[in-house]
Amino acid sequence: MYKTLSFKTLSAVSGGVCILLILSAALSAAFPVKDVLAPETRQLSIIMYHQISENRSIWGNYVIPEEKLRADFQYMKDNGFNPVSLKTVQDFVSGKSRTLPKNAVVITFDDGERSFLTKVLPLLKEFNYPAVVSIVGALADMYTKSGETNDAYAYLNWDDIKELSKEPLIEIGNHSYNMHSLGTRRGMGKIYGESDEAYKKIIASDFGLLHAAFKERLLNQPTILAYPYGIRNNILFEYAKSEGYTVTLTCSEKINRLKENSPLYELGRFNRPYKESCETFFAKLEQS
Repeated sequence: MYKTLSFKTLSAVSGGVCILLILSAALSAAFPVKDVLAPETRQLSIIMYHQISENRSIWGNYVIPEEKLRADFQYMKDNGFNPVSLKTVQDFVSGKSRTLPKNAVVITFDDGERSFLTKVLPLLKEFNYPAVVSIVGALADMYTKSGETNDAYAYLNWDDIKELSKEPLIEIGNHSYNMHSLGTRRGMGKIYGESDEAYKKIIASDFGLLHAAFKERLLNQPTILAYPYGIRNNILFEYAKSEGYTVTLTCSEKINRLKENSPLYELGRFNRPYKESCETFFAKLEQS
């Protein structure tokens, strides 16, 4: 038998429910669920470096001395810039991490100059800064065969790359196997009049050669593609995605705006030239 609740009891229960509803409404107004759950937009700046050299005659848009690089690292440390790895960025957009620091910066080096191993890596370790180095496979083959290790002109060989792959601060990217030139074909771009099918075979071969070189040396296949000279098109982009690439880096100078589930494709980067002061260069990277 079920007991019949008295009017007095029902009134008390109803009153309690009303109070709970009022409290719930007040809390919802004060702390909207969308504000708690909505992913925050974060800004990300990426710096693009190339060669580090002490040869004053070649300092310019793509070559700076070690002293300049040290000054950049110190400026970031002193002025609230926060270098992060691309893995940290991926964790943010995938929802594994809810935060990305203000003035987050990714440091990248293109081409795979050997000065990255001899000059850059020690500085990265000193400041505890992560970085991406994107290599050209054919140059790694060439310097593996030649045995040349003069960092004034040599590139990373495969032993160097394997050593770097073990460094927790370093991520390794693809800068093409052998499409880093500005001849008839510009970078990994499509030649005028070339059919889509012929072009797809060319880029498939280039990716395949680089991936095979990594596999031969028991290295993980890169998932970061730095377009040579920033030249790209939709066919190349879609092919890179189909090969498992999760990040593509351009040469377009822009601050990237990210939130949860943002794709990390076609990210902008700021090239670091020699002539600009730290103040002038980093003013472009400051985020709102």
